[in-house]
Order: sequence, then C-alpha cells, then structure tokens
Amino acid sequence: MTTVSTLERGAHLVGAYVERAARASGVTQAEAHVLVQLAQKGPLSIASLHREFGTKRTTLTNILDRLERRGFVRRELNPSDRRSFTIHLTRSGQAPARQAARVVADLEAAVRASVSERDLRGLEAVVAALATVVHEDAAADRLHRRARSGR
Repeated sequence: MTTVSTLERGAHLVGAYVERAARASGVTQAEAHVLVQLAQKGPLSIASLHREFGTKRTTLTNILDRLERRGFVRRELNPSDRRSFTIHLTRSGQAPARQAARVVADLEAAVRASVSERDLRGLEAVVAALATVVHEDAAADRLHRRARSGR
C-alpha cells in the first residue's frame, strides 16, 4: 500500500466511525467535524474551517447551511473583517457538538493506546509533508492560471 492510499484509507475509516456515531445526533460526519471544531475552539471564521478541513468552499457552505437551518450554528459578521463571517455554535448545537467531540476523543484515545508516540510523530510528519505539497501545488496552479489570463 502506498503512503497516499494509506492516508486515504485512514481518512475513510475516521469518517465511517464518526458517521456511525453522528447519526444518533442526526448529523452527518462532515457536520459532526464542524461542530467538534466549534466546540473545541469557539467561534471560527469560514476561512479557518476551510483550512482545517480542506473541502471545497461550496461543500463547506452547504454543511454550514444545513447546520444553520437546524439551529446548530449561526453566522455573524466578523467584527475584525466585515467582509467575512464567523461561525458560532448555538445553544441547540451544544449537545450534538459535545456528543461528536466525545466520539472523536474516544477514537483518539483508542488509537493512541495502540501506537507509540514515535508512530504518532511520524504520522504528523507525513500529514505535514502532504499539506505542504498540496498547498504548494495549489499555489502553483493559481500562478499558472493568472499567467494564462494575463493578470
């Protein structure tokens, strides 16, 4: 198995685990991950959530729309940049967020109990390298598109 396919498999396994547990709160795996981030870090900008998950902006917008319709989150103008919004967990969103956070914490604890600190540092290094390559590649694509458009 290659490094990338191993990472893909790991991401799929985490998603499947969280999806099964999130169903009890009536949220999807992607929604659960957003709720966990808000529960752990407090209000976040859409840009911060986008960086955390790396999903398409339209996908994240759809997730936030669904959570907002159910009253789990609310959008507020960002006081430091009125061109953007911050996402806040609502009182109604706290219970599903806590449940999702427990599920993720339990999974984290079970995985950590099964591997060494060295293994975890190695995984973090691989993910950091992947992020660097992907972000550099995306930046190069943007530069090429600008050059082709004459900007």
